[in-house]
Amino acid sequence: MSRDSARLVAEALRVNARYVEEVVIGWELCPWAARAWLDGQVTQRVFPDADPDAAAVSRFIDELMADPRAAIGLALFPRVACTVGAWERFAEQVRRTRSDFLAAAFHPDYRAPDGLLDAARLVPFIRRTPDPTLQLVRASLVDSLRGQVSSDVARANLDVVTARGLGKLDALLTDIRRDRDASYAGIVTA
Repeated sequence: MSRDSARLVAEALRVNARYVEEVVIGWELCPWAARAWLDGQVTQRVFPDADPDAAAVSRFIDELMADPRAAIGLALFPRVACTVGAWERFAEQVRRTRSDFLAAAFHPDYRAPDGLLDAARLVPFIRRTPDPTLQLVRASLVDSLRGQVSSDVARANLDVVTARGLGKLDALLTDIRRDRDASYAGIVTA
């Protein structure tokens, strides 16, 4: 791995950790995130290529499957420059090839919802990561949860963001993105 690639990997991991710790855990947006993060059940992997590759993600999922402690994988793509729609199509491609881990698309271009804030419209905004990212969650863990987990978490997130302020969350996400852009500036990213 070249020196620039190694620096990019290190910075991508660092800014993603900021997102996880300051946004997801700091704002209590996922009831399981803090425990999984602190218990080492989250595995981050940086994919340094400019084009996302579903086969490479599939190999990462194979590694996660082989580790019984791995509950969540975060596949980070710091060199991928694509629209939200293209990224969501890539996530769907990964979903269709694997059923043992569920894939959710996270992207830096998700924006705050216009107009009335509701739980469903808040979800993409919360998924505004510094780099295009796939969150891979072990399907058996999701299957073991009862009730309307997604809608319950989304409603709880709406309550938290409403109480603390959408503008404050937007400012934090913007600061993390500025940090990412500044740290990547001296690294060849193409």
